[in-house]
Amino acid sequence: MEPKKEDRRVRLTKLAICESLVELMQTYPISKISVKMLCEAADINRSTFYAHYKDQYALLHAVQQGVIEDVKRQVFSTQFFDASEGAQQVLEHLFAYGKENAALIRVLLNENGDASFHSELMELAQEKIMAEMQVGGPPPAYVTQYLKHFILGGMLSIMRYWLDGNCAQPPEVVAALMIQLVVNGTNGMRAAQC
Repeated sequence: MEPKKEDRRVRLTKLAICESLVELMQTYPISKISVKMLCEAADINRSTFYAHYKDQYALLHAVQQGVIEDVKRQVFSTQFFDASEGAQQVLEHLFAYGKENAALIRVLLNENGDASFHSELMELAQEKIMAEMQVGGPPPAYVTQYLKHFILGGMLSIMRYWLDGNCAQPPEVVAALMIQLVVNGTNGMRAAQC
């Protein structure tokens, strides 16, 4: 039996609530955003909000999980550490996703965002790094940790910088730059192990 689809009104209500969260997080950290503020911004009553979310933290968690799932679908679909067309396409899709969802991604990555989101991205990156690094045999654990922080820190920083610059370069240009940085950085770390 297929899961029941949400009706259009429910989707629109959830969208309004999420848009209100993004708007408020441009100014306030999640700890300063109340359900009352969200309801006023979304022009809904509290009972409507509580029909969908337990509180503002549950809403933020749902939004973050949606982004994580989108990223998983795109990142795990191809090899990442070779400079192939597949890796280029994955990054192009990720940067295109970032551009399409610029306001959302910007607030999730800014100082008002939730640190747990960054941690989840780190765990996702670690999974991908471990899968990719098995090609030449597993590296020492400390190398994997440094590599994980190097790649994810760099990618998050570049994504933030690019979004803050209103996505001035096309996704394919930023993706090509990331491929070069990641490939050169990981090759350098592998060479240092020898």
